Amino acid sequence: MVPTGNDSTVTWAALPDRESDRLRLLLFHLGAGVAAVVGLLLVAVLVALAVQGGLGGDTGTVLLVVVLLLVGGPMSLWYFRLASTYGTDHELGAILPNAGWLRRRYLPVAAVGGPLLLLPLALRPGLLLAYPLAFVAARWVVDLRYTVGSLDPKTGRLRRAVGAAAVEYAEAERLDPDERLVGTHDLSPLRRVHRLHVGEYAVFVLRYRRRGWWGRPVLLVVPADAAERVGAALERIVRTSDWGAGDGLDRSVRIALGALGAIFLCATGIFAVFAAERLAVVAYAVATLGLFGAGMLVAAIRG
Repeated sequence: MVPTGNDSTVTWAALPDRESDRLRLLLFHLGAGVAAVVGLLLVAVLVALAVQGGLGGDTGTVLLVVVLLLVGGPMSLWYFRLASTYGTDHELGAILPNAGWLRRRYLPVAAVGGPLLLLPLALRPGLLLAYPLAFVAARWVVDLRYTVGSLDPKTGRLRRAVGAAAVEYAEAERLDPDERLVGTHDLSPLRRVHRLHVGEYAVFVLRYRRRGWWGRPVLLVVPADAAERVGAALERIVRTSDWGAGDGLDRSVRIALGALGAIFLCATGIFAVFAAERLAVVAYAVATLGLFGAGMLVAAIRG
């Protein structure tokens, strides 16, 4: 538990055993299975290109294969060797993969689950765009289950750390607001709170006043035994807060943002209509012009 000097401050700590956390181990082994399959496919492609280039006399293909092997193969091993000789333990932990989470009973999950997760790509290559989002969501779910935090209902100040940072700061028994991994938020604009119970956790959905949502958490996950105390603190913030929105953006700026957002979205629609047969072009337009346009419209509306 993270101690505080204020009696009204609510604290909590949810730290499942990382060595036996089934959800964490399952997702990690599935990710390792996907990475192993992708690595084997890349090696097979490089070997095929080398054989085809050697037999067909295509020197460009052979040169490409040699460069890729030097950059991603033996040279990488040499880099790791230098790191193990001159790097600190912290630097090695950031570079070298940690195999401490591998479990023998989960290896069948990695061997079977990895190919099964990649199988839809053979049918719909466009799903490749969704895989990074799925990975981020899975990592987010795992990290939120490890949480250490404190909430002061008098000031509306929330401090929390999630994931590996929560384990680190729980051992140190303090949350340093100056540390980058410690999130510090002002919940004064809080307008409404909804509570959901998911297993051994309580999930608070936080709703804010107009112009008060930017840069503040939408979800707050706490252990079930702290749900009542955290809920009471949040309700107190809602009742006692005197937060008021500023003037916001100037009207001319909002009009300009709205116009630019509409233009960007129209350009995205044009790409989608006239380049429908080229999936890569449409995906790029949506990921750039579409997102920029939507962001500008949201900024113009929220002001």
